[in-house]
Amino acid sequence: HPHPILARGNGNSVTGNGGVTNQQSQAQPQRRFKLMTYAEHSNWIVGTFFTGHGSRYEVMSGCVDGNIKFWDLRYPSSIRTLDVQRSRMTALAAHPRVPLLATGSHAQFIKILTPDGDTLNVMRYHGLHTGGEQGSRERAMSSHAMTHGQRIGPVSCLAFHPHKMILAAGATDEIVSLYSPAGV
Repeated sequence: HPHPILARGNGNSVTGNGGVTNQQSQAQPQRRFKLMTYAEHSNWIVGTFFTGHGSRYEVMSGCVDGNIKFWDLRYPSSIRTLDVQRSRMTALAAHPRVPLLATGSHAQFIKILTPDGDTLNVMRYHGLHTGGEQGSRERAMSSHAMTHGQRIGPVSCLAFHPHKMILAAGATDEIVSLYSPAGV
């Protein structure tokens, strides 16, 4: 992609007003740049990511209200919204190479989802609950025990490894946990 692009929350995760700002600049002597602001979220934004799976090139943003919006850089409003959880979403991550999303909650669970909003797994204190179909994408984070019953604290941050199927989760109890599908 010839143009560097930056996406950031409008404000911080504590005082943000629910907007997402996109800046596109050309790395040429003219120093032109395009600024677009999206303000459809109704509460604090917990994460923004670029997604490039398939033929789409979108910005994804998640709000503490439990919804995720997808923004096509060519349009002034979101192109779709997923309501992914009822409890407050405190963390969001998107795998850069595999079409997987992860959300975290202060209610001590982590969800693994497809970009279409299908819940693949929910990891909780006592282990793993599997939902959805068991196709090839769904096996990316399979129904095999990923947590082995370990405790999940109130989730504060999530990040996927850039090349491997590994998810890191940080919690407010000062514990960092790593998750991967069984057999990896």
